Amino acid sequence: MGRQDSSKGVNNHKPPKKQQAPIDTFRRKLGKQEFSGKSKRDTLKTKEKSVAKKSAMGVKDIVLVMLAGGALLGAVYFMMYISINMSLDDN
Repeated sequence: MGRQDSSKGVNNHKPPKKQQAPIDTFRRKLGKQEFSGKSKRDTLKTKEKSVAKKSAMGVKDIVLVMLAGGALLGAVYFMMYISINMSLDDN
């Protein structure tokens, strides 16, 4: 019975095609346009540049690290100042 149905070409068990979001189709088309006409070497250079941009520390991060270091040094200096003042007051 199963063979007769499959020999006729009737296949009612196909899952429906999934509709892709418009942004996905746009990205796919954009990717095809970007890579068409370029050599592999150019494509690899472009990818390396984008990875380097993503992994590079920004100005915000550098300023944040410097401020944290300054706050730590300030706290150590303040603690030393208080301990010296207390020892001078005892004498």
